[in-house]
Formats: sequence, C-alpha cells, structure tokens
Amino acid sequence: MSQSSAQNSLNAYIHGLYIAAARGRPMQAVARATAVAGHGLAGDRYHDAVGTFSSRAALVPGARALSLIDTADIARCNDRLGSTLSGADLRRNIVVEGIDLLAWRDRRFALGEVIIRIAGRCAPCGLLSRYAGWDMRTGLYRGGGMRAVIERGGEIRIDQPLIALD
Repeated sequence: MSQSSAQNSLNAYIHGLYIAAARGRPMQAVARATAVAGHGLAGDRYHDAVGTFSSRAALVPGARALSLIDTADIARCNDRLGSTLSGADLRRNIVVEGIDLLAWRDRRFALGEVIIRIAGRCAPCGLLSRYAGWDMRTGLYRGGGMRAVIERGGEIRIDQPLIALD
C-alpha cells in the first residue's frame, strides 16, 4: 500500500484541543494552539514546565510535551463508570476521533505543518482520579491515552486530519 493510500484510509481528525496554564488548573478548550517542538502547546503547563510531572524524567525525551486520547477511549470510560466525563476532564491536550492511538505507538503523524511521534502510554493515575472525582484506573483501563513528542512545531486546530507519515 502506498503512503498516500495509507493516509487516505486513516480518516482521523482532531476532535478537541485543551490547555491548562498551571498544574491543577482546569483544562480550557481552544479552537487552535501553537505546538512548539520539544516543549508542548503554548500556554499549557507542560510547555512552561510547570505541570505536575514536569520535573520527572520522561522515558522518551520530550514525551511530556503532548498528551492525546481518542473518543472511543472516552466513551468506554464513561460506559464503565456511568459518567459523562469530557476530554477536558481527562486532562489530555488533544482528543482525536477515528483512530486507536495505542496501535500507533512509535509512529509519526502530521497535523497540518506539525509533526508528532507517539512515544508511549499515558496511563491513568491517582492524581487524575482526584481531579475527576472518579476511579480513572478502572475507567481508563487500557485506554488512558498516549504521550507524544512534538518533532516540528506550528499551528494545530480542531477538525484537522491526522496524516500517518510512517
């Protein structure tokens, strides 16, 4: 299968974008954001190295820059918990539609001019449970999202397609 046909078959896009200015602050929905290579989304706590986990070394350098979750994982979480949690409640930067992110580990994507590499799982933790008020380890079992490295920065926006690069 050629790269262009693989790109056409992906059919995934950005469903939501969220940033929080500091640790513990509510996530704010935005229509567009500036991704800065190696740092994160401008205005977000991890871009500014003030996120809860900023001082911890990432297993993959730059992997705390961006977090993603897909809408199917959010739906499964809500089914398991009987909740109505949103992407903002789950504290991930990007909510995507139409892709199982776990299956794309170590792969690269273009989001317009931005290039990201999925680096590893973003497992739910006790802190997320405290923020959300639900047992997120149960809700997001095998679906807490993924961390990504921003390899090339630029602007990203809601409804932008994810294009598989490799």
